Amino acid sequence: MRRIRLAGVVGLLASIIVLSSAPQAGTRTYVALAGRDDQVPKLGRPGVAVQVTAGNAADAAVVSGELARELSAQVHTRRLALDDQADYALTITVDEPRVEGPLATVPFEAVLASARGERLWWIEGRSDVEDVPLDASVYAGIGRNVISALIHDGWLQARYDPDDPPPQPPHLK
Repeated sequence: MRRIRLAGVVGLLASIIVLSSAPQAGTRTYVALAGRDDQVPKLGRPGVAVQVTAGNAADAAVVSGELARELSAQVHTRRLALDDQADYALTITVDEPRVEGPLATVPFEAVLASARGERLWWIEGRSDVEDVPLDASVYAGIGRNVISALIHDGWLQARYDPDDPPPQPPHLK
């Protein structure tokens, strides 16, 4: 388990829809979105502590690294000093891959909690990998999809950098 202090935002459970993207050929990631609730006040530039738990330290490090990159470059957040208390805590749990023939499924969930520990936002998802090895890009895709879900649900505000534009919006079904 690796803990990183980063900047980020919150969400709230509402409706469920499916989000998909393809970080590499043969991989599809699905996320059950929490849904947008504009009635809940949101911070414009909050700080968030991120904790990633995975089957092994290398997978957790890849997800954590992608989250750090996405949160610092793709959304409006504030960096936390060592003695700062986070506004929110984002916890991501990546389960062990389940392999059935040529298909490997990597389930995951993400929970966003307030500084007081109240659960504000929750999603679950999976990455289906077919006929390709389970490598770092699969786990990086999980981090990207969690950030995309936070943006979609209105809790993170995307930052636009013409030299590093955000990923294309996911296809919604």
